[in-house]
Amino acid sequence: MNVNLEAITTNLISQIGFLILLIMVIRALIAYTRQDWGQFWSGLTLGIMCLIVVFFGPQFQHLARTIGDTIFR
Repeated sequence: MNVNLEAITTNLISQIGFLILLIMVIRALIAYTRQDWGQFWSGLTLGIMCLIVVFFGPQFQHLARTIGDTIFR
């Protein structure tokens, strides 16, 4: 039985990020209907950041490893 833990963790992190994205978008829509503009903009901003992390997660991971290797070598 060959289990690839890296693929499982990548999928799990993407799914958790997508759930957070959905929660932030729903909260932003609720704030929009109540015209609570501070909560709307913060929810929208956090939702967009989650979207970026979900879609570009592997690139961020590679960038972080490269920076870490550069600093700690």
